Amino acid sequence: MAEAPDDAALIARSLRGDDGAFAALVERHWATAYGSAWAVLNNAGDAEEMAQETFVQVYQKLAALRDPGALGGWVWRIARDTSLKHIRKHKRVRPAAEVPDVPQTGSPPELPMVQGEERRALMDALAELPDDMREALVMRYWQDLEYEQMAEQTGASEAALYQRVCRGLKRLRELLEAKEKLA
Repeated sequence: MAEAPDDAALIARSLRGDDGAFAALVERHWATAYGSAWAVLNNAGDAEEMAQETFVQVYQKLAALRDPGALGGWVWRIARDTSLKHIRKHKRVRPAAEVPDVPQTGSPPELPMVQGEERRALMDALAELPDDMREALVMRYWQDLEYEQMAEQTGASEAALYQRVCRGLKRLRELLEAKEKLA
């Protein structure tokens, strides 16, 4: 079985006009773009739209990417920026979260691993978190990224991301416990 080409090879082929190579890049990094957009927008439909817009921008700017190894982080940042612009442009208040439905490569854990009312409560609590905490939790537990990978994608330090995850988990617990007491 032939080894899949790395991002650098796919980028080079794409820049030479190979649409199949660009399609492979999109497939490889779709979950990253979608996850970044969803972390900002908290809405599956808008996140899908912004992920598509992200790859339009990636296609247009691909020749400007200096380090092919940084493609994942670059895609993450473009999706995040595109999503933030979308919110500003439409002056939208983020709606209640929908469970992300992105096909994953490999077998990273899905967020959340709960069903029914528990799932809805978790997603509602996640929607109440500050953006930076929600983004860190999505990257860590939904995309199953290590802190080093998260730092590469966001530009934040591993220590800062670790703190965001810890504080985000603590805040999620508090929100869920408070909702449970009300029920």
